[in-house]
Amino acid sequence: MENRILVVDDEKEIREMLLKALTRLTEFRVELAGDGEEALKKIEQENFDLVLTDLKMPKKDGLQLVSDIAKFKPETLTVLMTGHGTIDSALEAMKQGASDYLLKPLNLDEMIVRLRKVLGERQRFIKLRDFAAQLERANQELKRVDEMKSEFVSVASHELRTPLTTIKNAVQLVLRGKAGEINETQGNFLSMAEKNINRLTNILNSLLDLSRIESGKMEMRFEEFDLTGSITFILSSLKPQADGKSIRLNTEIPMEFPPIYGDREKVEQILMNLTGNAIKFTPEGGEISVSAKLLAGEGGMVAVSVKDSGIGIPEDQLKKVFEKFYQVEGSLHRSVSGTGLGLAITKGLVETHQGKIWVESEVGKGSTFTFTLPVSKGEKREPHFRYVLDLKFRLAQENNTPLTLFLLEVLDQEGNAKESFLDQLEEQVRKSLCRKGDMVLRREREKILAALCEADLKGAQVIRHRIEEEIQKHFMEGRDKPPILKVGAATFPEEALSKRDLFRRAKEKLRS
Repeated sequence: MENRILVVDDEKEIREMLLKALTRLTEFRVELAGDGEEALKKIEQENFDLVLTDLKMPKKDGLQLVSDIAKFKPETLTVLMTGHGTIDSALEAMKQGASDYLLKPLNLDEMIVRLRKVLGERQRFIKLRDFAAQLERANQELKRVDEMKSEFVSVASHELRTPLTTIKNAVQLVLRGKAGEINETQGNFLSMAEKNINRLTNILNSLLDLSRIESGKMEMRFEEFDLTGSITFILSSLKPQADGKSIRLNTEIPMEFPPIYGDREKVEQILMNLTGNAIKFTPEGGEISVSAKLLAGEGGMVAVSVKDSGIGIPEDQLKKVFEKFYQVEGSLHRSVSGTGLGLAITKGLVETHQGKIWVESEVGKGSTFTFTLPVSKGEKREPHFRYVLDLKFRLAQENNTPLTLFLLEVLDQEGNAKESFLDQLEEQVRKSLCRKGDMVLRREREKILAALCEADLKGAQVIRHRIEEEIQKHFMEGRDKPPILKVGAATFPEEALSKRDLFRRAKEKLRS
């Protein structure tokens, strides 16, 4: 492969000597320039692989030329020729982008070896860059396929539920004799069909739950509630199953335990999944204990543990148990049916509360699943909003896409926020958003709406104008005094480079 080299030197004899020395090699195609300004003109018009330039030249010296090439043609390599007395300048040139320097008087054999080395490194860099670009394209394609898969799972699961419900209702009507008498054999087959319909319905519900969690669209209702009551309720519900295997259920919860701030239904689903799994994988006569404790120095969090005396999980599989569709290997595990989605859903629900979940286990001695939840402090915090913001911000960083956070508040003329105003505001904001990935969330305690939009700064201005037009048009109906709309917005990466800055800037603009 022929490499194009531009030799730059104000001495004609040196230019001609370098031209002869380099053109005797078929791998080099050489052109000449008498000073830095002439060299820059040629570089603007043509592409060179390498520029070999003298340091001291009139008009534009080699140091300035190296700096200009680094700015305007960074893919072009530069090598400086300098005398012993100007090595410091040569080192400065390397800081500004030069690949190497040669000392005068030049040793032609050494010069050719050094130039070949620099050009060889450039070829390796180009290959690595191309390889990185291919990997990035493949990564983007995988993300696109994953998004399509998630969308398909969500749509298919949703669409299949309606016909399944119809089939289930029809089977139940026949079983009850509403369509005429059936014999025992027919009843057995229909009962079998009903069980499998219920099983398929549970699988579809699990797929939908997982899809909503991954997209941040799981509906959450946060409130202050008593965790002890939820644990007692779940253990009472599962007691018949435990009694069927002679498994003892115990609780270890302090008498004075603080209330939790979370979605009661989702927390009970977490407890149901973990305790139900413990019953499945604990042999007859075993024991299960559910405990809770306040964590010191964890910013107001509690830890809830479900400990069993079951067969345990091999150490090499501990990190995989929360993955989708993963099922632990082993004879007892294979005998228990399941989709492998329960722990993935459980992990997602814990994370929507800004909590963490982990497992400790030893084969033959049992497992302990532990998760954390926030303590209620009566403060204005929204765990679900934080979870969705984390999710959307991470995706924006990974995909190198913009993200705008809007914070919106609507008040009456006296400066009061009303629930009815917030309901109407939410409806109008949803109409103003156009991308499928855009989301609207309530910050309930502050009576503020948060909208997360896949839009850059220019797009955010269009969305804001659209929202203000919708509010002006619909809120004016039947009112003498229009409400006051306040909007604060910030865009990643143009205005904020971190999730914290994104929220802080939007909040500052809302309150200004």
